[in-house]
Amino acid sequence: MSNLRLYSMKKFRLFFLGLWISFISHAQQYANAFLNIGIDAASMATGGNAVSVIDNVNAVYWNPAGLLSVEHSELALMHSAYFGNLAQVDWAAYAQKRDEKTVYGVGLLRFGVDNIMNTTELIDENGYPDYSRITYFSVADYALMFSYARNDLFVRGLRSGFTAKTIYRHIGNFADGFGFGLDAGLQYSYKKWHFGLTLKDITTTITTWSFNHEALEKIKDAVPGKNLAEPSKTEISLPHMQFGVSRSFTIKRDYHLTASLDFRAWFAARSALIISDYFSLEPGLGISGSYKNSVFLRLGARDFYQTVSYDQTYWHWRPSAGLGIKLKYLSLDYAFTGFDSASLNTHVFSFVLDLRIFNSF
Repeated sequence: MSNLRLYSMKKFRLFFLGLWISFISHAQQYANAFLNIGIDAASMATGGNAVSVIDNVNAVYWNPAGLLSVEHSELALMHSAYFGNLAQVDWAAYAQKRDEKTVYGVGLLRFGVDNIMNTTELIDENGYPDYSRITYFSVADYALMFSYARNDLFVRGLRSGFTAKTIYRHIGNFADGFGFGLDAGLQYSYKKWHFGLTLKDITTTITTWSFNHEALEKIKDAVPGKNLAEPSKTEISLPHMQFGVSRSFTIKRDYHLTASLDFRAWFAARSALIISDYFSLEPGLGISGSYKNSVFLRLGARDFYQTVSYDQTYWHWRPSAGLGIKLKYLSLDYAFTGFDSASLNTHVFSFVLDLRIFNSF
């Protein structure tokens, strides 16, 4: 009986491994890419190198283990715009401390392009343009995240957290997609050193699409001579991770500095500093200087990679910078990212409000 059980377990493991490999072979490299844009101006000013230092409600996105630094309850809001203000990114999050070892959080992310003109029916039956036939639609991606963070869950002093995310993607009246994923995170501190690890899409995130075939039929010949095929009904986001280490320094009595080094790893070939057929690795650097923990200057860099053109090697990277002000219960932050590419340049504004402010009235 024991041999039969071992054989059955082995078959199950082989089946699961084969299924996971099948997922990988059919995974889209940049599926659900909107989840990797980043949120929160303070973290984005340091290049998103935040997994070891994030210590507020925005940890719902970066590393759920960081929620354990929330002392009571916090609210965060963020807005940014991309591609010449065509695409809008908005984020709202709330975190509540339950007890000394447990914190809950919830966050909502939206990436959208609104008021897109649909001109596929512009020409009337007589071959003349009829501008009253123009309609408008929106393309939007949503992610609703629920986080749970626990102190000393595995090892004393080790902070851990999990984020379950539900995804809804909407393309006018043409298509809708639904997905579900799971992230996990860890943080640990030793003296002035801080360590963080975030595992994204650890179960793979599968998004399933449903299409309005009647609407797609009307636009399949929108480009003359190119009959547009119906997209895949399933998108699969592969697991990837981010590891970070940071250290705090005291320059003078009221001047402090935190330097962070993060590594992002994908189990696929993509633009990165280190690339193979099955693995890609990219470093990132972040520096945050403060005066009396009230005024902040932040710098960061990420997206390091090389390209070769006409036997010339070119280095690429994406710097960022930002400012912040922290009052007793309110943090206001600004970031500017993407100096090297006009399409990626963006201004990010965000704030974090400690809701204990209402207890002071």
